[in-house]
Amino acid sequence: GVLPGGLLVRRRAPDLFEKLTGSPQSNEREALFDWLNVYAMAVNEENAAGGRVVTAPTNGAAGIIPAILRFYLLDVKAPPSAVHNYLLTAAAIGILYKQRASISGAEMGCQGEVGVACSMAAGGLAAVWGGTPSQVANAAEIGMEHNLGLTCDPVGGLVQIPCIERNALAAVKAANAARLALQTDQPARVTLDQVIETMRQTGLDMSSKYKETSLGGLAVNVVEC
Repeated sequence: GVLPGGLLVRRRAPDLFEKLTGSPQSNEREALFDWLNVYAMAVNEENAAGGRVVTAPTNGAAGIIPAILRFYLLDVKAPPSAVHNYLLTAAAIGILYKQRASISGAEMGCQGEVGVACSMAAGGLAAVWGGTPSQVANAAEIGMEHNLGLTCDPVGGLVQIPCIERNALAAVKAANAARLALQTDQPARVTLDQVIETMRQTGLDMSSKYKETSLGGLAVNVVEC
């Protein structure tokens, strides 16, 4: 159906889910993208419709962490301890951002919401894939480094455009960040502490037009009707 708010954005996750379950794909790379897309968008479409979601770490970025977890469980018969490990690792990373910077789009732009969620999911996935503590931290750092400067400029002030698709893209980015981190045991050139501080400074420097106010970016360049 159409999401409320007047932008006429339609739910896409149900149709995509039906296509995936109706014609399973043999190409694992395509399946990775498609399943992460459907899981992430489903959560954010539910949020956009006023449904109940878990802040992870915010409502606008709520699709990334569960999308990665659900995809991990899709092919792995994981014990409950793996789920706990994933969630606790992601939560610990999120606490670092909350204490040392912010997880608010109104303060940091979208780097503080989707960027942080991507970082949390990347670290959690690296942990359940068997990464060392340094690899987990590296995955979390990569997840944020490539979201630095991400603006929060929702069209019409609604958490729909670009928020829903952005969660899907960030979920894919989180999986890639975990893979990159696990492919090396060398010390990272950029540490998690450094990227958190960089995000904080970038957020402070960012114009208020790009911090949830809908006064700049896509919010003023996309016609709502």
